[in-house]
Amino acid sequence: MKKSSLFKRAALYSLIAGSSLLSFQSQAYEVYDIGTFVHSSSIGTQSLGYLDGVLDDFATSDVSLSFTNGLDANGLGQLTWQFSNNSSSTLSNVSVFGYVDGEIDPDLNSSFNEYGQLISVAGAGSSDVNPDSWEIDEPGFDFGDIYDNLFLGALDNANGVAAGSEDDVSLALGFELGDIFAGETWELILTISEQDIGGLFHGDDDSGTGVYVNGTATVNRSVAVDEPSTYLLLLTGLFATYLGRKRKLTI
Repeated sequence: MKKSSLFKRAALYSLIAGSSLLSFQSQAYEVYDIGTFVHSSSIGTQSLGYLDGVLDDFATSDVSLSFTNGLDANGLGQLTWQFSNNSSSTLSNVSVFGYVDGEIDPDLNSSFNEYGQLISVAGAGSSDVNPDSWEIDEPGFDFGDIYDNLFLGALDNANGVAAGSEDDVSLALGFELGDIFAGETWELILTISEQDIGGLFHGDDDSGTGVYVNGTATVNRSVAVDEPSTYLLLLTGLFATYLGRKRKLTI
């Protein structure tokens, strides 16, 4: 079974499980699926993926993952993923992605009358913590290639569910991190808010409401890098030792 099919099936199971709660509470934003992906040319052509514990490629890789769900009862708050390069080598050209599939007040409104909108995604590569790529798409039930692009490690910066073409909506943000050295860690935080925080907007035509999704990705450069002066002192010491030994041999 392709992983994209696994995601669609997992999303369907989550939708069915979530629907059993709808008669008991109304939420501003009902989150059905939360996922993260890490892509690196050192790992291969396909990203490592994690989806609510249904899929966990990190369990058998040299990249460890811990996840904290900080969303409140209204589906607002922060999602935090923490990663670590446990291998003995550098991970090259690393990108990390956050994925959210949710619905606006699903017990009051149709999930197929929602739309997405780009607000602001203007990262400058690995030089900052802001998102560099994005995608808004239908989550693969009828159409949409957002899962495929997440596994390929390249979002298409396109909106497949814009206003006027409402349907089921899922969102993804991508962050370029550059090289991750052995032992280094990094963190991805996605924030879901009713306030305009930039990023992407998930709106609902029935209620006229929506949420914003934005995030940051930070690398903890914990691997010590010697300053140039340190190298200079080391070379000076080695050269002095060499001269001392040469003089002794001459004598």
